[in-house]
Amino acid sequence: MNTLPLALKLASQPCLVVGGGEVARRKIETLLRVEARVVVVAKSVSAEVREVCLSAGIPVHERAFRDDDVAGQLLVVAATGDSTANRAVQGACEQHRVLLNCVDDADHSTAQFPAIVNRGQVTVGISTGGTSPTLARRLREQIEALLPDGVGPLASYLGSRRHRAKEALPDAHARQKFWDDVLDSELLDLVAEGRLDRADERLSQMLDVPVRSGIVSLVGAGPGDPDLMTLRALHRLQRADVVYHDKLVGAGVLDRCRRDARKVDVGRRSGEKGSATRQASINDRLAADARLGLRVVRLKGGDPLVFGRGGEEIASLVERGVPFEVVPGVTAGLGCAAIAGIPLTHREWAQSVRFVTAQVHRETNPDWPELAKPDQTLVVYMGLDALDELCERLMRAGADATTPAVAISRATLPGERIVSGSIRNLGERVRAAVLEGPVTTIIGRVASFAQTGC
Repeated sequence: MNTLPLALKLASQPCLVVGGGEVARRKIETLLRVEARVVVVAKSVSAEVREVCLSAGIPVHERAFRDDDVAGQLLVVAATGDSTANRAVQGACEQHRVLLNCVDDADHSTAQFPAIVNRGQVTVGISTGGTSPTLARRLREQIEALLPDGVGPLASYLGSRRHRAKEALPDAHARQKFWDDVLDSELLDLVAEGRLDRADERLSQMLDVPVRSGIVSLVGAGPGDPDLMTLRALHRLQRADVVYHDKLVGAGVLDRCRRDARKVDVGRRSGEKGSATRQASINDRLAADARLGLRVVRLKGGDPLVFGRGGEEIASLVERGVPFEVVPGVTAGLGCAAIAGIPLTHREWAQSVRFVTAQVHRETNPDWPELAKPDQTLVVYMGLDALDELCERLMRAGADATTPAVAISRATLPGERIVSGSIRNLGERVRAAVLEGPVTTIIGRVASFAQTGC
């Protein structure tokens, strides 16, 4: 990002438009909408520009541009349609340190007009840095469809009541939590319906109630691609005060967090010992932050309750009396199957699905004959290091050596790879492909559906 979005308050501020054609007219009208004090300089002026300027009382100087025209201006728009003339305006703006918008020339501009969505007091600007105004307009159309008409009056209402919250809640963090609660309440509907007296009553009730305690949200980040997070997961990330995340949660997901949220990596590193001690420390930190009144997110890859020690964290929170919620996510097994085009169930080939971790054989004594049964699908998490041993144990337990098997690395992310084979040769093929973790393995006849990438 090489541009910083700013909202300029241009009411009664001097702004110069150089140019007298159709593009200049559009810029003049945009500046008039924000009540800027506009002056126009152009060798010739179209009838449309003349009409706009006459009706708005805008001075028009029909002559060549002079360097001193930019003196004292807050913003200059070069809309001559002549690159040589625009370069002259650029030079003058650089000399006088004045912001310049050179229309359709981002490289020579120090300010750009975004595509704008306006709902009263709520204004959304979309910029592509001048690379594609058409894309910016398309994005504006999508945002316009998402923003309700009532958001403008709501912003005005909230702004006019800010002083009440400031007086009742001197602490800035408490006020932030209060306004978050307001935006989650029925007060929005009351304002939208024009029932402002009832809205004021509800606001007073909420101010009289002490700031509620914090909460821990166990949130599933999905299989990797941020677009596969649920809307509720995104909502929780954008409201979080602190986010404790695992190592496998990618930067694309973490970028969705509130900008000022504290992000803490609590993921286990390769070869790290004492996982029980580490988990106890995480439990302590979750509870401690929630008791401070913070909105805490425990962010895990996939689904928080599938091979993520979420059950241990819930038990700890219940024992300590800390409020919590669970926001489900698309678990890695489902994401991998979808990306590879594998149906986990099939009327003829797979009447059941088992989700297991490859570590199970090291910590328990699984029923290998049961796992080796045909007509089911086996989804194995964290199976890269134990892949050979896993396949060998399945064959010893009676699984057909030709049973299709697929290993999927970095599913839904750039660089995702799919290696297919059978339980007899999958380990060898994975090594030949130099597949890196995290890897999910799918074993069963349905694995033959896989659309391989290597």
